[in-house]
Amino acid sequence: MDPITLTLVIEAAVAGGVGLFVGLEREHSDLNGPDNTHTDDHLGVRTFSILALFGWTCAVLGDRLPWLPPAGLVVAAGLVLAHYFRVGDKDLGLTTEVAAVATFALGMLVHHQRDLAVGVALALTLLLLAKPFFRRTIPKLRRVELTATLQLAIVLAVGLPLLPVEAYDPWGVLSPRKIGLFVVLIAGISYVGYVLNRLFGASRGAGLAGIVGGLASSTAVTVAMAQQSRTDEHMVLPGQLAIFLANTVMFARVLVITALINRSIAAALALPLGLMGVVMLTGAGWKYLALRRAGPSAGPTGETLPLSNPFALVPALKWGVVLSLVLVASAIAQQHFGDRGLLVTAAASGLADVDAVTLAVSRQSQQGTLSTAVAALAITIAVVANTLVKGTMAVFMGRKGFGRSIALVFAFAIVVGVATAVLLRLR
Repeated sequence: MDPITLTLVIEAAVAGGVGLFVGLEREHSDLNGPDNTHTDDHLGVRTFSILALFGWTCAVLGDRLPWLPPAGLVVAAGLVLAHYFRVGDKDLGLTTEVAAVATFALGMLVHHQRDLAVGVALALTLLLLAKPFFRRTIPKLRRVELTATLQLAIVLAVGLPLLPVEAYDPWGVLSPRKIGLFVVLIAGISYVGYVLNRLFGASRGAGLAGIVGGLASSTAVTVAMAQQSRTDEHMVLPGQLAIFLANTVMFARVLVITALINRSIAAALALPLGLMGVVMLTGAGWKYLALRRAGPSAGPTGETLPLSNPFALVPALKWGVVLSLVLVASAIAQQHFGDRGLLVTAAASGLADVDAVTLAVSRQSQQGTLSTAVAALAITIAVVANTLVKGTMAVFMGRKGFGRSIALVFAFAIVVGVATAVLLRLR
């Protein structure tokens, strides 16, 4: 068999498989009655497979007859429409008919972009399978939640990609894309926390939001949860839990980054940062138990959740201004102190971003321009500075009393981490 014929055979098999996949889901969804029978009025596996093969055939012949694919689409749509009118009021929905036309189009797509056609077919099948989920979820959605989801999608898909990556300020640190990403992180974490809270309740939702948010930015989690506690008193305990978990993840994230670049630094940091993480995890356990003791009244669940905007962009923009000021201050400190003032620079940079300091000093140590001990100390100082800033944020940005226990646990973690680092250096 020559290569061209083999390619066509493979395409035909893929097209038939696409129709088979979608048709199986449609035929199964049409089962009804106690004996799981279905009526012959519904489009089934064979019809979908034939439609996909029909579309592929039109696409293949369309290489020489350009008018054939659109004509075939008209014929397929006409047949599906005739079937719809024939079954009358026995099938009020159009989902199966629209899926049939889409299957014909996917058959044509197989000839031009096989991988894309398979991916779209899988997405179509998953969308069809999700009908019970949508039927359960949509009636529970509120208008403000739909609006917030649309706002988040617009910011991520349209607003953020338009921001330039390059920094045009004199210090070269104010990258609009970086600051915009941080702002979206803060607002996005508030949104994720809101959704998880609605789905799983206060304690489990806050815990998941803290873990997921901590992978990106524990500072953003701290800001978001502090703001939510100010607008809703029920978010005090869940917000504290999320902050402790996010900071636990932050310590683990720093260790992973250093281990990937320079394992000797990770070994030097393992004990002090590990103990700080244990303190944070203990604080998370404390707040989790408090949530369990308080019961349902400790956090909003179900229909008791207040109708606040889950995607609050304006408060996050204010924090973006603060972040910009901190980045400029860090750059000025680095200009004045240079490499000799690495520890001062690490402290200043750590006020805004631990990951940047971690990556910079780890690479310097790997290149041999910085000792492992100094690099580990610089990262520790950056982590301590960042923890101090987040504790201050929790105290002044959250509801009265929200930041007290957070500051207490953070302070204890700092004491434990610094004491361990100093003892290791004195050995």
